[in-house]
Amino acid sequence: MVNTTRAKYVFTIKEFSEGTPWIMAEPLNESVKLPNHGFLGFDLPKGTNMAKAKEIAKFMNDNLDQISLTTF
Repeated sequence: MVNTTRAKYVFTIKEFSEGTPWIMAEPLNESVKLPNHGFLGFDLPKGTNMAKAKEIAKFMNDNLDQISLTTF
C-alpha cells in the first residue's frame, strides 16, 4: 500500500558542533512526523558561511510549499 503525506515545513539553520551550518526542515504541524521520530536535514557545501546558509534557507522557505513523504 502506498501512502503519501504532505506537510508544510519551515527551514531553519542549525550548526554542527564545530560551527558548520546545515539546514533542518521542521514541520509546522506537530501531527506530521517522519518515521522513527527523525528529522530531515540538508548538509551544505563545504565552506558555506552562516550568511549564505541563511540565504539558502530563506530561498527554500520562500519557494517550497510542502514536503511529500511517500511510504510503501
